[in-house]
Amino acid sequence: MPSFTLVTAAPPTPNGDLHLGHLSGPYSGADIRIRAHRLLGGEGLFLTGSDLHQSYVPTKARRDGSDPLEMAEGFADEIARIFDSAGFAPDVYVRPWRSELHTELVSEFFARLHAQGALRVRTEQALFCADCDRYLFEAHLTGKCPHCGAGSDGNSCENCALPNRVTDLVAPVCNACGGRPVERAVERLVFPLSEYAERLRAFHAATAMSPQLEALCADMIDRGLPDIPVGHPTDWGLPMPVPGFEDHRIYVWAEMMPGYFAELAEALRAAGRDPEEWRTVWNHPETEIVQYFGFDNGYFHALLQPALLMAYDPDFQLPKALVTNEFYQLGASKFSTSRRHAIWANDLLAAVPASTARFVLAHDRPENERTSFTWSRFHELADDELAGRWQSWLTGLFSRLATRTDGAIPAGTTPLPSQERFLRLLEGIAEECLAAYSPAAFSPRRATRLLCELVTCAQDFAAAQSRTRDAGRAAGALAAEAAAARLLAQLAHPVMPEFAEQLWAALGETGTPRWDGVRPPAAGQRVATGARFFEALPADLEEQVMKP
Repeated sequence: MPSFTLVTAAPPTPNGDLHLGHLSGPYSGADIRIRAHRLLGGEGLFLTGSDLHQSYVPTKARRDGSDPLEMAEGFADEIARIFDSAGFAPDVYVRPWRSELHTELVSEFFARLHAQGALRVRTEQALFCADCDRYLFEAHLTGKCPHCGAGSDGNSCENCALPNRVTDLVAPVCNACGGRPVERAVERLVFPLSEYAERLRAFHAATAMSPQLEALCADMIDRGLPDIPVGHPTDWGLPMPVPGFEDHRIYVWAEMMPGYFAELAEALRAAGRDPEEWRTVWNHPETEIVQYFGFDNGYFHALLQPALLMAYDPDFQLPKALVTNEFYQLGASKFSTSRRHAIWANDLLAAVPASTARFVLAHDRPENERTSFTWSRFHELADDELAGRWQSWLTGLFSRLATRTDGAIPAGTTPLPSQERFLRLLEGIAEECLAAYSPAAFSPRRATRLLCELVTCAQDFAAAQSRTRDAGRAAGALAAEAAAARLLAQLAHPVMPEFAEQLWAALGETGTPRWDGVRPPAAGQRVATGARFFEALPADLEEQVMKP
């Protein structure tokens, strides 16, 4: 296992509150990964921030009649509070408008690309709204994707994840006035992505990726990669540090690559280290870089940004794993902030323990296909599984410890063959679960199902051992069952840190859960026999959360 890991989550756009669709993806994934790495004794940093320069920020502010920066500050505050309520613990949450390091590193990145001849000046057709006198791209216009026919904004399609040239959108309209755009020639800087095709193929072959991301990248390379404008003649974003293009703004998806550098530098500064060490940390041979993002943003993270990094410095370390998620839907359609078709994270987390919400989101995480939230499914997992089977087994275990050993972990004797088999079974579950937390096979869905399997096996073991009359062998069975509870605290910690720490402490352990193998707590260690961890959710939960 690498001794140090950098885990990045694509920065959220500060133009609205977060809903469960947001939480189910990069932010929960990145938090689970960094916690799993630390469980095994590794060190690392979880990096994210605000994606201030998305065009969706000024368009939202304009509709609301507010100042874009003031609006972004308010939503960034709310996002930080939601992260805290959910138990997501990034080591840094960078707000670019407050970070001189962000501005400096992004500007240096593009100045160097230009100095090295990696950017090209092109005169191309672009779309403008004559009535609004505005250059149209991204959030400023809507049409139909030229590749799949779904509704799409400019530059990329959420449905098929393929980029568009904006001018090839079908039936585009200006989102400000509803007018039909006109084409005009514009001179801008582009990045010749096609020149990096073979290097990108080699990168993908050496990188852990989902099958759908592999297919997207391979298909795009086979069809021929487009040249990508990295600057736009607009008024929102960081100025392009290239002579003659100072009035253009850096394309936000290209800005994101050096933005990760800035997040690392800010995290080092927050830890009391020299932020100038970011290059050393990023490129250290024992550093592993793992990136989390939605599949709809796959082209940006798997093609554009790695190629920009290759152009910036071919010796820079590239990510070892790119972890994606599909859309988490509400019923039959995806969560939508603009349509208010959503369950808001702050409303749910105000009514439901974070560990319960995190378990449900991980269990039904949309890893390879879209999955859907329903209230019946939420109650099934929260009430029947957690407050039902898990709590029932743990209550029984602590009750047996209270009545048979006066609340202390017993010292087992030579175990029966069935007890040995149970301990070996636990070791197998642990191996599989830890593998499900690894970057190459990352699957919280698999991990949570293994946690449920652990509880089922422990329940079955307790029932089967209930006829054991010999005191020493009965003590051995109880010690083995306590080992299962201890293992549950260890393996659940990445997904459900609050619950895992409560169970760990109830078993008499100190600190936070750590991986040291499958074993019972020390003999004689006192346990909190009256501990409870889960309660059934209120019957009117939906009304509480969905109130107007």
